[in-house]
Amino acid sequence: MHSESTERSQRTPVGLITAGVVFAIGIVAVVVLFLTPVVADGSTAPTFVYLLTMCAPLGFVLGLIFAFRSAREIR
Repeated sequence: MHSESTERSQRTPVGLITAGVVFAIGIVAVVVLFLTPVVADGSTAPTFVYLLTMCAPLGFVLGLIFAFRSAREIR
């Protein structure tokens, strides 16, 4: 029979994966933001790229929330 702690460790951490994906989208958007003027002869990136850069801090905060909530569950 499985104990609760064994089941908890085998669960897929959906919150952590979500936070990682959102953070990665933000980082890619930041890279695109800085590379667009180089590639497009000085023109700026589209507005949606600026909006997507906000995914980096959002993903970071989601990761922190997930870490604090999972640490609280262990207690």
